Amino acid sequence: MEEVKDHSALARERYNKLLLTAIILACIAVTLYVNLVMGINAVYTHLFYIPIILAGIWYHQRAILVALFLGLAHISISYFDASYIVPDSFIRASIFLIVAIVVGTLSENKDRLYNDIHLLLESTDEGIFGVDTSGRCTFINRSALRQIGYTKDEVLGKDTHDLIHHTRRDGTPCRREQCCVVESLRTGSGCRDSDDIFWRKDGTSFPVEYSSYPIVVDGEIKGAVVTFMDITDRKRSEAEILDARRQAELYVDLMGHDINNMNQIGMSYLELGLMNLSIQEEEKIYLEKPLEALKNSTRLIDTVRKLQRIREGSLKHEKVDMCQMLREVASEFSHVPGREVAIRLESAGECYLNADPLLKDVFMNIVGNAIKHSTGPITVDIREERVFEDSRPYYRVDISDNGPGIPDELKKRLFGRYQRGVSGVTGRGLGLYLVKNLVTDFHGKVWVEDRVPGEPSKGARFVIMLPALTS
Repeated sequence: MEEVKDHSALARERYNKLLLTAIILACIAVTLYVNLVMGINAVYTHLFYIPIILAGIWYHQRAILVALFLGLAHISISYFDASYIVPDSFIRASIFLIVAIVVGTLSENKDRLYNDIHLLLESTDEGIFGVDTSGRCTFINRSALRQIGYTKDEVLGKDTHDLIHHTRRDGTPCRREQCCVVESLRTGSGCRDSDDIFWRKDGTSFPVEYSSYPIVVDGEIKGAVVTFMDITDRKRSEAEILDARRQAELYVDLMGHDINNMNQIGMSYLELGLMNLSIQEEEKIYLEKPLEALKNSTRLIDTVRKLQRIREGSLKHEKVDMCQMLREVASEFSHVPGREVAIRLESAGECYLNADPLLKDVFMNIVGNAIKHSTGPITVDIREERVFEDSRPYYRVDISDNGPGIPDELKKRLFGRYQRGVSGVTGRGLGLYLVKNLVTDFHGKVWVEDRVPGEPSKGARFVIMLPALTS
């Protein structure tokens, strides 16, 4: 293909040179015949502008050489005809030079701009082609030709809809009014389709993402520019990811169900043992520890399932009373076996927002962590208030404790997956990761700070901001 192009360019170059030479000789011959043979003093030098302009268009600044040659020829002919140097001949020769410079410069700039645009079109892996108002192809780049399997001559001037967009994926015809390109020509607005197909010359199709934007000149639509990309690899990757996710979810569901069942059996036997076996108080720890581990395992499975629901977007957004949830949380943690826990709640009677009942898990996790990751007596203060941010109403919930606090270096990554505490303290695991995901899903935000500013060891304060229900 490149060899054919090279031969065609060389042939055109030879033709242009021969034509230009013939025109120059013809102009000189006509001038000589009229002035010297016929003895007519009429000016025929306007014929000289033809080869000068052609040279400027084809060879740019080299047209100056043609202008110099023709200017000298004109001065010489005038001298032989009049037997003296005619001043007007120098003026005309100067005009020849000016015309050559102007035409050569304009033509060179035009060709440079064309080459830059052509280089841009050919340097991208996206397919690009243009159409007129009838949908016929006016230009097309190499990438587009490679993807559809046609040659340039087979596409230029042809109806692109009939050529590459005639049939849908299910085999039904694709009507013109359903075509994004036709729509952009009709409406004068850009159009994008992220999941369609184009057809190749060999009759096969491939998935594409493409867009069409109209060419508007002086308020009138002159055509459109279409860009498209073969998304076969992306579609394959998406299918593989979807299949892997489905398999992972299936394994999680199956394992979660089976492990939960085994946990329940183990917990039942351990609880029966604690109630019925005659063992010393200090020996009960050998049953209580595995019982606690099984309960943690069950809670972990429950958390993973909740995270699945968030990822799948299956959480409900309905009217819930957050203040009632806070009262329930305070009640549930007010009596913790073996611990001295004080829960102090400061809340209004009702505070409604759009959320899922799982919102309660946010407060359960934070209060539960405060108790779990501390020793001895602990006080947890829960304070709710209605605030405004950017003129929008929010409910702000502060949960503060006087426990060991959270080091500054841990605060920034506290809500990531599987974050662990320090100094052997049991990790918070997925609990706070679930908190972050739930709050984000409810269009809120959560962060942690020191209960006493600048003194991390004097306890932590978790702040939750959630949009209030306005109607």
